[in-house]
Amino acid sequence: MKLRFEKNAVRFRLRRSDLAQLNEHGFVNEAVEFPDSIFTYQLAISDSDRLTAQLIHHSVVVTIPTSIAQNWINSDEVGIYQTIQHGNNKTLDIIIEKDFPCKNIHDEDKNDVFTELTEKKEKGAC
Repeated sequence: MKLRFEKNAVRFRLRRSDLAQLNEHGFVNEAVEFPDSIFTYQLAISDSDRLTAQLIHHSVVVTIPTSIAQNWINSDEVGIYQTIQHGNNKTLDIIIEKDFPCKNIHDEDKNDVFTELTEKKEKGAC
C-alpha cells in the first residue's frame, strides 16, 4: 500500500494483495521505521455510516463504511473519494484508489496492480 500526502489531501494506493487483505481481514496497514520512531498508516473497514480519518500519535487511520468498501472491492470502480469538513471551514480530501502500473518503472511487478483499469484513470499514474 502506498501513501501520498499533498496539501490537505491523503491518497492511499492499494495493490491487489492489499485489497485482498482488506477484504479478508477488514484492514491493511504499513509502517515506516525512522531512527527514533515508527510511522504507521492503516485503512480499515468499519460499521460506521461515514468515512473517517484520524491522526493518532504517529499513525494515520482511515476507516471506510462496510457498504462502500464492499462495493468498491467487488467492482471495477477505481476509487473512493471523500472530502471531510472540519474546523473553521477546512477540508481534508481522502482518496483511496486501486494501484496502477507506473509508466516510468519498467521492472515493477505488474501482477499485483490493476493494469486492466488504467483506462478508467490516468494511464501509468503512480
